[in-house]
Amino acid sequence: MTSPVIVVGGGLGGLSAAICLAHAGKKVTLLEQHDRLGGKCNLREWEGFQFDTGPSLLTMPFVLDELFAKVGRRREDYLEFTRVTPACRYFFTNGKTFDAPGSLETFRDAVAQDYPQDVVGFDRFMKYCRDLWEVSGPLFLFNRLEPGLVTKIRPKHALAGLAAMRPWTLRQAVEHYFKAPELRQLFSRYATYNGSDPWRTPATFNVISYVEMTFGSWHIQGGIYKLVEALAQVAGELGVDVRAGVGVDALRFTQGRVAGVRLVDGRELDAERVVVNADGVTALTGPLFREHPKALKWKAKWEQREASSSGGVQLLAIDGECEALACHNIFFNENYRQEFTDLFEAPQPLRDPTIYVAAPCKIDPSQAPKGKEAWFVLVNAPDTQSSPGWPGDYDAHVRQRLAERLPWFHENRVIWSESLPPSYLRDTYGSWRGAIYGPSSNNRRAAFLRLPIRCPAKGVFFAGGSAHPGGGMPLVLTSGRLAAELAAR
Repeated sequence: MTSPVIVVGGGLGGLSAAICLAHAGKKVTLLEQHDRLGGKCNLREWEGFQFDTGPSLLTMPFVLDELFAKVGRRREDYLEFTRVTPACRYFFTNGKTFDAPGSLETFRDAVAQDYPQDVVGFDRFMKYCRDLWEVSGPLFLFNRLEPGLVTKIRPKHALAGLAAMRPWTLRQAVEHYFKAPELRQLFSRYATYNGSDPWRTPATFNVISYVEMTFGSWHIQGGIYKLVEALAQVAGELGVDVRAGVGVDALRFTQGRVAGVRLVDGRELDAERVVVNADGVTALTGPLFREHPKALKWKAKWEQREASSSGGVQLLAIDGECEALACHNIFFNENYRQEFTDLFEAPQPLRDPTIYVAAPCKIDPSQAPKGKEAWFVLVNAPDTQSSPGWPGDYDAHVRQRLAERLPWFHENRVIWSESLPPSYLRDTYGSWRGAIYGPSSNNRRAAFLRLPIRCPAKGVFFAGGSAHPGGGMPLVLTSGRLAAELAAR
């Protein structure tokens, strides 16, 4: 009989790992402590309103297509994608708005129309980002970080890529290519895709904007949670033993090698391989690894790292339809630099937050009753260790700021709400310090300092947003595939 593999956690990374392992012929048991699968990619429903509580946008859809194909399925048989156009509507404090189209070509046209002085800079910036992608994207994002990986860079890409990897921060690169303050603010925002500070994170993360424009912005019809349901269906078809509502207390080790898990009810399950789809830093610094002889050493190593940002979320059921909003919207503040000072240098709830409003009901009628809208409202927040307090009136502060920028909106339009403060991520999903993306990327070597797929404990592998290659649905799914490839050996 094939050796059993246990997957701890039923988020996107755990589901991806489980279906790849099952397709490889392994006997797989997936254990999820909550009653619902999905981890941070989850769902709230209220009287016909539907809210995705985690990711709200899909990029790099080919990653999902390839994952389904890898296990002998067609993604189209499970999920329907809709391209989001505009990809995002930006509101600036000077009264200007900018609709960012969902492709590279149409984005250039929009820049030419609204910021003609920056067309040449945009072309140069995209070439620079393309060079970054060709040298670092497919190679480093879709493979394990192992010795010799850099030797696989194609010679024709090496020189251009190395030239693009100047010792800039993301913000310095943006300022080099763009003159308009609106475009500088817009492109600096991509640092928040991994919870980092554009004035500190390496310029290589500018590749995120190139990826979004090149591969488009997409919505999953029926809501992002449909992806979790589809992966769970495939897992069942492949014979994965999915057990929801079953918590793991600790991993068991014999002479430093994993031997299985101990459940919170005291039962023990044996396994020769374990994929951990919990937050990797929380796992290494907390009770999950407490029985390993090197647990205290790992705890000391990771606890000194800086955390990425967290977030404060409000789910709002809205009476009426706001014509001013697109599917995805950003209301920038006036002093963007101050926002990241408040996040990382003098941590506190942001005094003047940039506000993100996702309203997928604009393109998906299933998300809200007719004539009403379901809004996901997000602001950046410091991690819960740096700034443990979250004022009780902060949600009202955010809504007041939103009303100042969006006159259509006022409190009387809110017919139901739920608040998910930074502590929610920590307490519900075990996110390290409430951080969305694990350790921050405010370091020039950040891409190489993430948790590796291969855990230092023998027989254990990580899958999830805190591990390589990082956060976001496509990368988390990739981490599951990479973990499965190792665990299947």
